[in-house]
Amino acid sequence: MRTPRVAVKALVVRAGHVLMNHIVDPDGSDVFAPPGGGQEHGEDQVAALIRECREEIGAGVEVFQVACLYEVLTEQRMVDGAQTPPFHQVNIAYWCDLAEGEEPGEGTAPDPGQVGTAWLPLDGLGEYRLHPVGLARWLESDPSSRPLSLGVCTD
Repeated sequence: MRTPRVAVKALVVRAGHVLMNHIVDPDGSDVFAPPGGGQEHGEDQVAALIRECREEIGAGVEVFQVACLYEVLTEQRMVDGAQTPPFHQVNIAYWCDLAEGEEPGEGTAPDPGQVGTAWLPLDGLGEYRLHPVGLARWLESDPSSRPLSLGVCTD
């Protein structure tokens, strides 16, 4: 029996920009997604997020409170050019900041296709291919009306 995977994501916002991983898909298109990844068995979420950010953005982070939850549910997913079984991941996004003296750079274990990081303008996220799109809309929305859960994001 397969169960959903739990992942943690970092939302780092500075001067009207949000930090994203920059990924180049096999077709050559640019995709942006928040840094973070799967929580390992026995690892608490804060430790998982600190580890994932070191691996993907090469920087330590301070983890604050939960920002939102969203699920990714797909029937097909390609990983390293091979099709995987249906994929279900529950993402817990936390508000974070870079630890003092840290700046994003090359991580110790970037995701497949990751070519770096980018600071994307919050008021122009619609100009970028952000995964998931629902997170871009959430980040662009009025903070006083943001729901905690974005539900299932299939994009």
